[in-house]
Amino acid sequence: MYRFLFVSQIKVSNSALVSAFMKELEPESPVSQCDFDRLKLSTAPFMERNLEFMIGCMDGLSSEQNKFQYYYRNLGRQQSQQQAWLQKRRQENMSRKAAGEEPLPEEDPSNPIFKPLPEPSRLEGYLVTNQISSYCNHINGVAGQSFNRLYLMKALQED
Repeated sequence: MYRFLFVSQIKVSNSALVSAFMKELEPESPVSQCDFDRLKLSTAPFMERNLEFMIGCMDGLSSEQNKFQYYYRNLGRQQSQQQAWLQKRRQENMSRKAAGEEPLPEEDPSNPIFKPLPEPSRLEGYLVTNQISSYCNHINGVAGQSFNRLYLMKALQED
């Protein structure tokens, strides 16, 4: 008795070199429309959307920078008030010493100008900056691909 082994599917594959050689042996085939569709140059919707998102992020970054400018402006104002108060207190202590009285302490913790101002968080600015970097990388990638397509189309039109 004979036993038969039935194989339902046979798959033949070639190495990359054999495939390239076979491609070289084929006659020149005209480029189909589907091949030109890959060279589509319109990336306007993607670019427009990413630029709108980046503009929104730039507005957010601007507001974060305004918070820091406001903080440093107030910090400078507070330091100048502290210096003026200390100068006034030193003059007052000199006059008290001349009058034979005990000098007052130079720093008054109950005075609101000596309370430290809370520094704004840098996390939000850092997150916005990373988001802007991400949008820039996306735009850079699409623009690079578009330039490659443009150069390829120019070469095809010259031939």
